[in-house]
Amino acid sequence: MTAIIRRALFFLGLTAFSSVAAFGAETINYVSLVPGEGQLRDKFLATERRLEAGWTVSADVVLLIDGQVGTEESMAATVRRGRAQIGMLTTEGTSSVVAEMSLLMAPYLFDSFEEADFVLDNIILEKVKALFAEKGLHFVQWIDSGWFNVFSQVPARLPSDIVDMRMRAAGGPAARVFLQEVGADVAQLPFADLVPGLQTGLLVGGATNTSMYRTVALYELAPYVTLTRHGINPGTTFANKAWFDAQPETNQGLVMSGIASTSVLRSDVRAEGVEALIYSESKGATIITLSATERAAWKKASTNSHRILIDEIGGETAALYDLIQEGRSAFAAGVSGAGATDSDASR
Repeated sequence: MTAIIRRALFFLGLTAFSSVAAFGAETINYVSLVPGEGQLRDKFLATERRLEAGWTVSADVVLLIDGQVGTEESMAATVRRGRAQIGMLTTEGTSSVVAEMSLLMAPYLFDSFEEADFVLDNIILEKVKALFAEKGLHFVQWIDSGWFNVFSQVPARLPSDIVDMRMRAAGGPAARVFLQEVGADVAQLPFADLVPGLQTGLLVGGATNTSMYRTVALYELAPYVTLTRHGINPGTTFANKAWFDAQPETNQGLVMSGIASTSVLRSDVRAEGVEALIYSESKGATIITLSATERAAWKKASTNSHRILIDEIGGETAALYDLIQEGRSAFAAGVSGAGATDSDASR
């Protein structure tokens, strides 16, 4: 069955059943894009069982996590319109509805996972919840995909090594602006075009997280990974707000439990990132660990990116950015050695 047919059947099903399935069970459609195996998929399956077991009425949780609803942008719109009840999407996907989320992928916005976690959990959370609510969404939890790094078909220790080279940027403005500012020739292509682009010579490389680098076997096509650690992708789990608000407290609690606690999600995803680099290296990848001076060169080259993104994204982005800077200052003041707490540059 093709993806188009699956998608058509999904929307026909939504039209036919509304919020109650044929056999009297409440249907809870949960949308995301999840690898075919691994800890994330296991957590989704466990969530399906937990929601069905604890729901106050008979419930049928439908996991639409294999592309049945199309792109992440389509998924975000589906939850917003109430055709699906819950979604878990990357920052790029969520930002198609909550544009300000794009800022969180800005290059060198955070210096460590610990700093990022502190700011996300303690400083900007209420602001983000309000932004979601304005779009008819209820924020549930942060997710994580580890550091974004540069990968390429040639060694790259400094920005000058990729000047004018054709590099693929992920969706959203932050990835594009970073590569533009460091001097690359940027192609903002769909993910499906990445492998063909590398195979045909259209692309020389790009930027992604290490788990995805392994999953797509990019070590066969672009065997150099430069640990720029220039950005994070703190995606989110969220629900349709009208649907969530109408639920009894017991059901709301089940939804707010997410697919696992945020701390467990972060720990597991970051551990997978380390494992992905080890595995990729065993398959022939060369992992380039930067000196402090070399990493500073990447950071300096992208200095203007924050202002560019604030102006381009608009909305409440400037206010969100100011909150982030306040949070970083608070973290630095409260944690000894805050700038060096994440010592494992492979993550």
